[in-house]
Amino acid sequence: MKRVDLDKPHQFFFETLGNEARWDIIHLLREGPSRVTDIAETLGLEQSLVSHHLRRLETCGFVRVETKGTARVYRLNRKTISTLLRLVDNHVDQFCKKVCCK
Repeated sequence: MKRVDLDKPHQFFFETLGNEARWDIIHLLREGPSRVTDIAETLGLEQSLVSHHLRRLETCGFVRVETKGTARVYRLNRKTISTLLRLVDNHVDQFCKKVCCK
């Protein structure tokens, strides 16, 4: 992970969301909690890459992790991220789909 400029938290936030693999992970976790191995298999990504992305998502507060036995289960931070995702979905439906998804 590249060095984070602590004076630019908004940039870190949007760069976190701007990565396609992390966005796919977020959308997968909207369906419910999941383990790294399941996320990797579903998205067709290497487990180490998924772990790297999950660490970034956790650092930014998008996901929470819970240990269950030997498994680490990831879930969205529903308190803030679910609301944010609804706003993004509404914005995309109203404005972005008209431009980029004809």
